[in-house]
Amino acid sequence: MTTPQPPTTVDLLVVLTRLETKLDAATAGIADHETRLRAAEATALTEEDVQHLRADVEALKRNRWPLPAIGALAGVGGAIAGLVALFQR
Repeated sequence: MTTPQPPTTVDLLVVLTRLETKLDAATAGIADHETRLRAAEATALTEEDVQHLRADVEALKRNRWPLPAIGALAGVGGAIAGLVALFQR
């Protein structure tokens, strides 16, 4: 039987080149995922932000009720002014 030949320098260089390529691809993939996570974290609303926005919406809801009442009062006032002007002739 013949004894197996040890790997040559060229074979080792090819293997190391393949490993380096795979390592570069894995590193690039990890960097891509980290970039996506940072972007997601930057755009995500925190619970405090959501509570602040809810408080703002509730304040706006409370303050919008006078507008229809003011419109109705202005209409009634206009009708009264019209009647007064009609009967003063």
